[in-house]
Amino acid sequence: MKTLSDLGQEFQALRKANHQTQNAVGVRAGLTQEALSRFERGRGTDFSLAKLLRLAQALGHDVALVSAGARPTLEDVLAERQRDHAGESR
Repeated sequence: MKTLSDLGQEFQALRKANHQTQNAVGVRAGLTQEALSRFERGRGTDFSLAKLLRLAQALGHDVALVSAGARPTLEDVLAERQRDHAGESR
């Protein structure tokens, strides 16, 4: 799962790629420039889902849920590491 800080960085990159200022995007999303700045820097701990949805819409995007996939167990990681080491010793 991505952290709120990761999302802030992704939104910042998207905003900059579209050559838009924090103020312009904030106005469209109903956010202050300061709130958007905090979010982009990973300091927007009070950033609600409603704000996230409005921000995505202001940038011309939707928010979608995708499968994160199964996380490996410790046993999976150890088994993979053993296979890697067995392959190196050949």
